[in-house]
Amino acid sequence: MKPLKHLDAAHLNGLSVALGVAATHVFVGALFGDTAGLAAVGGAVCASLPDVPNPPQRVLPRLLPAAAVAAIVTLLVGLTDGSLALTVALVAVVTFLSLMALAWGLRAGPLSFSPVLAMVFAMAWDRTAGSTAPWEHALWVGAGGCVYTGWARASAALLRHRLRELALAQALRATEQRLRSRAQRIAGAVGAAEASIRASIADDVLLAEALQAARDQVFAARRSPRSRRQTDLVLGLIELRDLLLASRLDTELLGHDFPGRQWRAALAETLRHLADTLAALADTVAYGAPLPEVSAEAWRAQLAARLADVSAPAGDSRAHLVSALQSRVGHMLDDVGAMVARQAQGDEADDAASPWTPERLAPFVSPEGWPLAALKPHLNLQSSVMRHALRSALALALAYALGAFLPWAAHPFWLMLSVAVVLRGNLEQTLSRRNERIIGTVQGCLLVLLLAHVAWEPLLALCFIAAVGTAHAYVNRRYRVAATAATLMALLQPLMLAPGSDPAVVERLADTVIGAGLAWLFSFVLPSWERNAVPRLGAQLRGALARHASNMLRWIPSAEEQLAQRLSRQQAYAALSALAAVAQRTRVEPQSVRLPETDIESALSHGYRLMALLGAVQHQVQRRSARLDAARAETALPLARQACVAVLQGEPGASDSGTDPAGLPDADAGAWPEHLGQQDLTPWLLRRLRLCRHEAREFASALDRLQPTSGGSP
Repeated sequence: MKPLKHLDAAHLNGLSVALGVAATHVFVGALFGDTAGLAAVGGAVCASLPDVPNPPQRVLPRLLPAAAVAAIVTLLVGLTDGSLALTVALVAVVTFLSLMALAWGLRAGPLSFSPVLAMVFAMAWDRTAGSTAPWEHALWVGAGGCVYTGWARASAALLRHRLRELALAQALRATEQRLRSRAQRIAGAVGAAEASIRASIADDVLLAEALQAARDQVFAARRSPRSRRQTDLVLGLIELRDLLLASRLDTELLGHDFPGRQWRAALAETLRHLADTLAALADTVAYGAPLPEVSAEAWRAQLAARLADVSAPAGDSRAHLVSALQSRVGHMLDDVGAMVARQAQGDEADDAASPWTPERLAPFVSPEGWPLAALKPHLNLQSSVMRHALRSALALALAYALGAFLPWAAHPFWLMLSVAVVLRGNLEQTLSRRNERIIGTVQGCLLVLLLAHVAWEPLLALCFIAAVGTAHAYVNRRYRVAATAATLMALLQPLMLAPGSDPAVVERLADTVIGAGLAWLFSFVLPSWERNAVPRLGAQLRGALARHASNMLRWIPSAEEQLAQRLSRQQAYAALSALAAVAQRTRVEPQSVRLPETDIESALSHGYRLMALLGAVQHQVQRRSARLDAARAETALPLARQACVAVLQGEPGASDSGTDPAGLPDADAGAWPEHLGQQDLTPWLLRRLRLCRHEAREFASALDRLQPTSGGSP
């Protein structure tokens, strides 16, 4: 088991898929013959597409629909065999209905491709296994899908503990990476530019995805001392992200003179030390490595010594700001120390008093199921899902018809498959897939030319199974590797049936190049430019931030209010991540429809700053309430909450006010109050509330600038 210890979740999943497909082939073939076994392999591969690292209870609802749809599509292909017109119509209808499944979100992506792959396998059937009746072929495909689903359910149960550990380790590493990038910006890359901003956005997106994957694995686990410890670590990482986001506040006010650079260097060095600790903790979680030695008190002393060594002018008012920043970083030191200590306790800690029951954690897990109501918003031509489904249906139907008339018309489904895997819902992914598909196909063809000289069928079968697992493991990570493996799968089948035969390498290359070109051309048919998503995303983001501001700007929240804060925080981060993804994708679009980078980065910057301020306010309320004037805080918080919500919801006149209820201009919020030796920190709370209103206005203004102007093509 030691070699398996170093496999990540995707590799483990790919290995499980390869073994499951092989087991399905052996099981069905041994009982019902080689023909049934080969048909069952097609059903197993189709059912395996939605088999991604997931808790065991999510396997059956995801895989059984894929197995059923594969059998139905196989039957329909068999019934229309011999009629080009009917087959082309079937390709269009199946593709359209399949891709409408994307209305359920990214989790439906693998399921939406299963019917398309089932069509390809069914069309290739007579060329690989001999002819059988359509209903019989469909029966074996469905049986193979069901057998594989049983395997996947058992595999998920067997690997559930390991997958939770790997998801948690990945979240730790994503947080580590975010700490390092933040330390780099604090140390000197603050005025750097565009590339630095883009890197920060990308790191934020990756961190959000890693934390959600950890939630899905850990929060869905049955209650036990082990899952409770893992839950505590995930919750600790979520809080650490808030503190890390708050650490960006005010650092630009340190300036760029010599003392400012020294202060920055000291803060950055502490963040890098925290990153090293999280990296070591990730190795502990994933591989059982020794726990890092930690001492929050020693860390605090080291940070204080570094800051005290800075050669600052006597009476420099920035000393109050440095003291506040030191305090914020100190909270991060405490939280990382607590996470390491919790891991050191193992599974022996008392779990009885934990408030985090599965019921309370359930809202934070990604949704499951296939409600038909999700389709309703997409039943119009303004929907990007509808446009992609129509575009793909036209492209695949044309590809199959074209393939039937090419001089080498033996594999029209290869051309169709190339279009299906390259044509994505946005131009960025289509361009990336186009290039990676061609390169991967060339690599796969070269490997097949080497294997063509192998006459030993068991070795070819082993290579085929390895290709199945590799393609599954890398399809969403390094598509070039997945394309190479897919080429092996396609070209090894005839070699397995007739060792020594001539593989159709030239035809495969030609079909891939033509298919990739068709996919690129069709990406401009009924295009879904990112600017069209801005009104919907903007409304979602305004609503999410308004709810979060309403939940966070409260004095001493109750347990239920704290739960609402966590949920709205997750929703706000998800909405910001969606806008960040739009910012990444729009850069490859035509200049005439591209979103202005300055405005979209401004919206993201102000959105994240508002999130940081809201988190900082609530941390101060919860951790420093003894040093706040309760009467002033209880008066100021509702007024700030009302002002922020009004601005974010776009109420008329809400953005016009530039002063707080006390009459202080929000523009003055850049000045910092005294911190050193001050018991009353209420001025800092009031300053943050003024900044909250300021950032809410700036964010709303940036979003308004992003709204598309009237006219122009959709």
